[in-house]
Amino acid sequence: MSLQSETIRPAASVDPNEIPIINIGPVLARTPGAVEQIAEEVYNACTGMGFLFLVNHGLDMQTVEDTFEASRRFHALPMEEKLKVRMNRHQCGYMPPNVSVHSDTFEKHQTALKPQVSEAFKFTFDLSPDDADYGKNRRFRGHNKWPDENSVPGLRDAFMGFHAAFEGFARKLLPVLSVALGMEPEFFGPHFERSSSMSRIAHYPPTGDGSEQISLPGHTDLSFLSLIPPATRPGLEILTPSGEWVAQPLVPNGLLFNTGNTLCQWTNDVFKATPHRVRADPTEDRHSNIFFLYPNVDALMSCVPTCVSAENPEKYPPITFGDFHAGYAARNFAYAENWD
Repeated sequence: MSLQSETIRPAASVDPNEIPIINIGPVLARTPGAVEQIAEEVYNACTGMGFLFLVNHGLDMQTVEDTFEASRRFHALPMEEKLKVRMNRHQCGYMPPNVSVHSDTFEKHQTALKPQVSEAFKFTFDLSPDDADYGKNRRFRGHNKWPDENSVPGLRDAFMGFHAAFEGFARKLLPVLSVALGMEPEFFGPHFERSSSMSRIAHYPPTGDGSEQISLPGHTDLSFLSLIPPATRPGLEILTPSGEWVAQPLVPNGLLFNTGNTLCQWTNDVFKATPHRVRADPTEDRHSNIFFLYPNVDALMSCVPTCVSAENPEKYPPITFGDFHAGYAARNFAYAENWD
């Protein structure tokens, strides 16, 4: 059963400045009626704060810890070793510090448009030889750059274990999001077969001067949805609808979820893509793992039918996700546009 209606439902009736905590366990257990019940809560969160916490998600947090351990060893390598897998135009590989400027940011503080001092390693799925895109050099499809196994033993297995676990979990949320928008549960699912999802393993070095500088300025994610397990240190800040930056609260065993630009545009701005930023720790390294759920590069982002009305006419022409991703990359990751 869906919640389909002929008009756009009103935005959240709950406090939009609160980050809701949603028990996703009944959906995973396939409890009758759970998808419809949780869809109401998700709708309120995605039209309100744009962030929510998921509890009883069933993900093994040891997978996250294994990724942190591999991340520490990778980011501790000499720069010349890390640059051997420098990020390519497909956004796979190592992003060194002092190259990235997030052009989409709206912030005006001193460090907003300076190159970011953080570094990161990004990757997607490796393509098997029987994949339709194997060997075709399609953008954003299977262009990972892995360090030599001898330099960071076990890194590839740890990182891909994280990626596969979070992709599997994220796909289980698609029926909830479909029903939340008044569509049938299977509406989004086909667009995510052979997805182009990515993970970002980031390192924020301490400022070293006792300050708490903004290392990653206020921005919205490209993703359909993002999943953020707890980082090794605080630092994530979220912009509330009332215009206040708030530090991410701590929710025991909670998994932070936020909607990104892809879902926002697909829903004709009915769902929000909420700005967030990262403040570096003055004295300690901060490691963060983020999973970004992306559809297939050929997925056509055509406005969800229930998200159009006389009051909210269609704002965006249909576009494939591959083209949408390419535009975002050109604006915000221009440093890698000509890297191999």
